Amino acid sequence: MRVLVVGPSWVDSSEMGCVRGLRALGHEAEVCDLRQHLGVPWPLRRYGAAYKLAEVLLRATVREPFYFAQRRLLEQAADYGADLVLVVQLLWVLPETVERLRARGVRCVGWFPDAFTSFGRGQFLLAPWDALFFQDTFMVERLRTVLSAPNIYHLPQCCDPDYHRPVPLTDADRARYGADVATFGNYYPYRVRLLEPLLDGTLDVKLWGARPPRWLRHRARDFWAGRVVLGEEKCRAMLACRIALNTNHYAGIGDVNKRTFELAGIGAFQLTDERPALRNYFEPGREVATFSGRADLRDKVEYYLARPAERAEMAWRAHQRAHREHTFARRLEVLLRTVGLPERGEHPRPTDEPACRLRPP
Repeated sequence: MRVLVVGPSWVDSSEMGCVRGLRALGHEAEVCDLRQHLGVPWPLRRYGAAYKLAEVLLRATVREPFYFAQRRLLEQAADYGADLVLVVQLLWVLPETVERLRARGVRCVGWFPDAFTSFGRGQFLLAPWDALFFQDTFMVERLRTVLSAPNIYHLPQCCDPDYHRPVPLTDADRARYGADVATFGNYYPYRVRLLEPLLDGTLDVKLWGARPPRWLRHRARDFWAGRVVLGEEKCRAMLACRIALNTNHYAGIGDVNKRTFELAGIGAFQLTDERPALRNYFEPGREVATFSGRADLRDKVEYYLARPAERAEMAWRAHQRAHREHTFARRLEVLLRTVGLPERGEHPRPTDEPACRLRPP
């Protein structure tokens, strides 16, 4: 089966994780990155800011940034001979594009990996999908009930064993990335307010990600580590710190975020905020550590900083479980089975064992 995955093509995007997961199951898969068809000149395509500028200009003129890229999606699906189009960036595909693909006999499935606050205008709800999958059970229950839509399902986040894995650290890596506490992601007021107990200057804290926005007048800016980390650099940054902190978005109501699975797959020791859904994937206190609020966050950081052996044992257990149960290949088996498509292709790669192993502590 040939699957065209729609979304960004950077190294450890969810879309590229889907491509690798589908190939591991024995299917053919490639990505359709519609950003490449927004009119950005070729010499500027290496810069993320160029795509952002193109999106802003298109929003000001045609409302939907990817309007002009729809024809290229249809052409690539036809040239590739796609049996299935899997859309992760639902905001990138217009309803009429899904209608045209379905009219050609192409199955169309969406898997939205973010909180409902990222729905934008929500035009994707008007498209005739074969199925829609959401990572938050809250969204699934609400949409199935309100829209009387039986083709909406829950599918959690996961890790990519090819990129979320232990990597060896050099002395230079430990000097560059070492910290008491580190995390990666975007700056927003809820997150930086939650981090405040760690930002009094007594701890070595590194916050990886894009440059903090100018409007954020907060001391968290002083702890910016300097850049976004992707691929193996993300692994090095999280393995070199003593505690990899994971704060879920406030709008992620019924499940946990992708970072939960990425940190586990990497083999980093993870401290995350308590969520009832966490127990569906990892055992708190044995595989991952949890905190229940700002004051408890500082207490848990101090507790685990003093217990390196316990941190190593928990990180190893979480790593083994993530690579065994929570990979893209495992999630995509569920997705394909749900919509009545074959789970395995002609030459599947074994998925029963972790793709890489962290040596037991």
